[in-house]
Amino acid sequence: MDNVWVTSGSTTIEAMINPVIAACTGDGLDEAFVPDTVYFLDNPGLGDAIAKTKAITETVLEQHGVADPTIETTQIGHETDFGEIVSHFQGAIESARTENAKVAVDVTPGRKFMSVIAFNAGMTFNADHIFYFYLKSSEYYSRAYPEIPQSATELYDFTEVL
Repeated sequence: MDNVWVTSGSTTIEAMINPVIAACTGDGLDEAFVPDTVYFLDNPGLGDAIAKTKAITETVLEQHGVADPTIETTQIGHETDFGEIVSHFQGAIESARTENAKVAVDVTPGRKFMSVIAFNAGMTFNADHIFYFYLKSSEYYSRAYPEIPQSATELYDFTEVL
């Protein structure tokens, strides 16, 4: 475990995969961030979106040189299980820290309250990066990263802003 990506889930696959791809390619970053371990948060309302996203994520990471990516899912009973959401982020960050891995928290996907919890966990538990993938136009919603002009995207790292 060298680089860890921790995020929540979404019914929109692109909201989960586009930030990972942007980080792997170094979009807007001084240096690319290619995770070898990814933690997703799943709940019953997401249907099969996480399963599809995990498969795409594995392919993306392999294309960026990760021979055997680890992709894990934390399942919660309901999207408002706030304590479990906090535990998902805290546990993943602390696990990465025990392995001396760099940690990125992605606040892009999910409901606003999930993004708030993710952001706070990233700050509280000292994540190396807190990423947000910004689309400059709604014209590109539900489109995969390679189909979106780079001029229409920005990957922000809030640890550099705050």
